Amino acid sequence: MANHNFELLHSVKANNSIPVSKYKSKDTGLTVFLAQVEGPLVNGYFCLATEAHDDDGLPHTLEHLIFLGSEKYPYKGILDLLANRCLASGTNAWTDTDHTCYTMTNAGSEGFNNLLPIYIDHILYPTLKESGYVTEVHHVNGEGEDAGVVYCEMQARENSGESRCHLAMLRNMYPGICGFKSETGGIMANLRDSTSHVKVMNYHKEFYRPENLCLVITGQVTPEDVFAALQPVENSIKSKGPLTEFKRPWQSSVPSLDKTVETIVPFPSDDEDRGMVYVGWRGPLAKDQYTMQAIAVLLQYLSLSAISPLEKTFIEIEQPYCSKVGHSIIENTESCIYLTFQNCLTQKSKDIYPKLQEVLSRISKKKDSFDMKRMQTLIHRNVLDAMNNVEDQPHDTIAFQIIGDFLYGHTEDDLKTRLNTIDGFKQLKLESEDYWINLIGKYFVDKPCVVIIGEPSIKLMEEMGQTEKDRVAKQRSELRESGLKKMAETLEKATEENEIEPTTAMLTCVDVPKVASIKFHPISPSSNHNNTTANKTTKFPLYDIPFRFQLDDIHTNFVEMTALIDSSGVPQEYKLYLPLFSEALMEIPIKRNGVLISHEDVISQLESDTLSAESSWGFQGSTFSCGSFPQLLNITLKVEIDKYEAGVKWLQDFLYNTVFTEDRLKIVAKRLVNSIASYKRKGNAVARMILNDLLFQKECNHHIVSAVRQETFLTSIGKLLESNPKKVVEDVENLRKILTNPMNLRVHVAADVKNLTKDLSLPWRQFLPVYGAGPTETGMMKKTYEYILPYTEVKEKSILAGIGSIESAYLYIAVPCINDFNHPDLPSIQVLIQYLTQLEGPMWKQIRGLGLSYSYTMYLSPESGLLCFYLGRSTHIVNAYKEGRDIVLGYINGDIKYNTVELEAARSSLIFEIIELEKNVSDVSHQSLLSYLKQIDHDYNKKLLEKVSKVTIEDLKRVGPIYFPQLFDVNKIRCVVCVNPSKIEEINKDFKELSLNTTVMASIEEGFLAEV
Repeated sequence: MANHNFELLHSVKANNSIPVSKYKSKDTGLTVFLAQVEGPLVNGYFCLATEAHDDDGLPHTLEHLIFLGSEKYPYKGILDLLANRCLASGTNAWTDTDHTCYTMTNAGSEGFNNLLPIYIDHILYPTLKESGYVTEVHHVNGEGEDAGVVYCEMQARENSGESRCHLAMLRNMYPGICGFKSETGGIMANLRDSTSHVKVMNYHKEFYRPENLCLVITGQVTPEDVFAALQPVENSIKSKGPLTEFKRPWQSSVPSLDKTVETIVPFPSDDEDRGMVYVGWRGPLAKDQYTMQAIAVLLQYLSLSAISPLEKTFIEIEQPYCSKVGHSIIENTESCIYLTFQNCLTQKSKDIYPKLQEVLSRISKKKDSFDMKRMQTLIHRNVLDAMNNVEDQPHDTIAFQIIGDFLYGHTEDDLKTRLNTIDGFKQLKLESEDYWINLIGKYFVDKPCVVIIGEPSIKLMEEMGQTEKDRVAKQRSELRESGLKKMAETLEKATEENEIEPTTAMLTCVDVPKVASIKFHPISPSSNHNNTTANKTTKFPLYDIPFRFQLDDIHTNFVEMTALIDSSGVPQEYKLYLPLFSEALMEIPIKRNGVLISHEDVISQLESDTLSAESSWGFQGSTFSCGSFPQLLNITLKVEIDKYEAGVKWLQDFLYNTVFTEDRLKIVAKRLVNSIASYKRKGNAVARMILNDLLFQKECNHHIVSAVRQETFLTSIGKLLESNPKKVVEDVENLRKILTNPMNLRVHVAADVKNLTKDLSLPWRQFLPVYGAGPTETGMMKKTYEYILPYTEVKEKSILAGIGSIESAYLYIAVPCINDFNHPDLPSIQVLIQYLTQLEGPMWKQIRGLGLSYSYTMYLSPESGLLCFYLGRSTHIVNAYKEGRDIVLGYINGDIKYNTVELEAARSSLIFEIIELEKNVSDVSHQSLLSYLKQIDHDYNKKLLEKVSKVTIEDLKRVGPIYFPQLFDVNKIRCVVCVNPSKIEEINKDFKELSLNTTVMASIEEGFLAEV
């Protein structure tokens, strides 16, 4: 065994499954946790406790500057360039109120161990140059406008209703001198006028110390290899000599909350119908993990699902107060518990807190019954959820628990408690009804709280737009021409200094690891409709199941079953009902064996029988946004192994035995309408919604589920449910009959077959109602790319829309591209996209690096046959677009040369992203399911890895001119830009100067978006 200075302090098994070991360096105080998570990925979470008592955003600005070079690697971006070579896709970080965490994820341990000492050198010994501060944090450009990556990021979120209300809640929750009330991201006024390079350097000196650094490593790594990789770090720390005495953050007492505070917080919006309400209380101490678990379950009991007390009170009524009741816990030294009431009708917002008090008081005084059976169900669901997290998201789950221990834990027992949540839940099952009622009394009833009423304001939107215009104009005037010139020169000088290229030797100081050693999750797929996956499991015969059926035999403790229903054949007169149909499906009565089961009992029994139950249009879709393969309704249940037959029965009930009633359709329709207000305040969502209308025919579900169109339709349905409810119920029933035709059905099941008992195929053989069987051969579902509107039929090709709730801008551009996953050019196109967009690649440096746009990407979607370019949270949308265009065309035209080292990094990081698609057992099964729909082999991803590794510069030169020029050809693109209304005139003019003629959309509520 190799010599090292790390002492083993504790060894614990997380939920009796994943071994976790805690080590500490005897020489430097560096803490290391190793968690042996199975799978192909190794994750690192490098955490420091950080504390701030102002809004300068020093934790956040420092987080950004860490990536701009270190003592041993003094070049901006070298860390991400090397990460890309180490089978990663760059690095990342987040800043929270009480800590800052740096992350990396690698395919396999070799690349991880190679990158580890380089990353830690950046964290402990960054260069922190002023030139990096200028470009990365804040600067004024030659036009007198504010920019910078951090400034860009904060501008996008500072004045959203959610951000304003959340910050106001914390300001009042933690009065006096307390870091928990600070905006650690930084607010724009401070970033402009108070935050400084010197302050950031001093902050680093205070908090970025080895004894305040905790390395959490999850994956298949050995302690010896990790400690060997850390030896250079240990040597560097020791060479610096003794440090000043360290004061651990968050040791001060937290001022008490002595009285209830209620305040109104206006936020900018272009409609004033719906706002939000936040209600928060002080919760348990962070060290009291048992009570924290109990509060988390209690919040679920109060607000989760249509049968919870708060949803029944505020949503499941004729005249709802809001569209959703959310809940959360902020784990500070003294925690914060809060409820959110979303999309509240503004005239009812002030009634919410008194009504909430009434509901909680009635429960605590036992005037309303406490449903112990449901509480037991919820606790059991939490046990299952903890088991499921070990399979589906083990890396993050373990890391977040360890970070909590690092910040607030003191003993081995504290660590064991955090890592063994299942034991806590099992203990909670033994608690009496009085325990839960007393908990409500102790934390919620007649206790000081903070009530924030978020009110949308058109006036504030207009004032803020004008104020910002005036501020920038004043800034320009005060700087004068000489000052503006000086600002431009400062930025240019800083950019030049930041862009000094590292040597080839440094760029290649780590080797690209071999993929062969990476361990993938095993899977054995079978189906009754595909020759390449013919039935392989004798215990689960598929041949006599009377519809298309797919089985994945995988290592899992659960059974996941998905019914996929093709809606391509639904007549247009019924299609607008699709979102209402899918939203209502699990919240309406069921007729089972001639007995009508109420919707309350359906929800209660479903909670008891399943870990999760959900429906969506397309894969990873949401209510008003389809995922891929949008014509498919996906109904997915996840159940314990012994609930296998119950799961099948539930799936059967949802398809064939639900009873659509007037009252349930009315409530669900109103809830959907109410939820649209917050959707329309999101720039990214609105831009994508408009783009879908420019791209897809009205028969496509991308067009059907559009939020504005659904708002128009559902509002009319609400009126029709008053005047002619039978017509609505009849329409929805007719829709169900069409959808559930066996011709439209396929089912996909993922399970560990050896752990299942009984006749596994019997429930599926009896699944269909008497009216017959469907085909088992592959159906001819219409492809998404077949719904693309011909370019000549699109009236307005480029749209510029104003959204009053956003300050940043968003842009989407789409053009037709390849529509076959087996197309021979696909690997080369993907590598070229990766080359252009990778961290520290051309677009990163020229778009994000210059503070023009916080987010950017290009992506290829063979499923829809589209190539897309996207900019998000942009402070300078026109310049960001121009830089993106010039980069792409520069490479295609040969004006900019490809670089072999950057190609190796692009291939390596793309290989990581492909491997990441199968990071856990659920992901492996989802990829299996998608393979049938994409019409590709099950080993497609593994073959793609090989193809990607062979892409050359010549391949990039060949595919670039074929597919990419049209992305910036103004006569071929479909383009959407969303900006603040105050900037429309200026941005429209600037785009015209680049020959991009945009049509200004006066209102998203009018025109083609609202057409039904």
